[in-house]
Amino acid sequence: MNALLRTQTHLGLALAMQALQAALDAAAEQGARVSIQVVDAAGLPIHSAHMDGAPGPSRAIALNKAVTAAGFGIATSAWQERLEGCSAAVRQGLPLQPGMALFGGGEPFHHQGRVIGAIGISGASERLDGLCARAAVERVAELLAPG
Repeated sequence: MNALLRTQTHLGLALAMQALQAALDAAAEQGARVSIQVVDAAGLPIHSAHMDGAPGPSRAIALNKAVTAAGFGIATSAWQERLEGCSAAVRQGLPLQPGMALFGGGEPFHHQGRVIGAIGISGASERLDGLCARAAVERVAELLAPG
């Protein structure tokens, strides 16, 4: 491989489907109705679902959460604490950037220390969105675990 190039590993459709199903199961168990977006490491959509009765705007919010989590490699719920240590300009300006979602419900998928994709969930409370997203992260980790 040329030192001027880099290789990025992305989750595939089969893994995205497993992650999405884990999130759907968690939402159903909680009685929540949500939209779910799974993106690859570049933030491009791979798989999505919109549960019956989920709010319409939650589709776009879920995608923003997934893209933000994939792009920065951290949970969207971590941004409140992270922004507390930033200047006023950053605290005010970053949330205004198009496509940024700086509240819970977005989680990156990691494998071997690298982001391979992310999931974004919207439509329930921030706590429930995050719970469902973490269920997907746990499922991906189980499926990618050695052995």
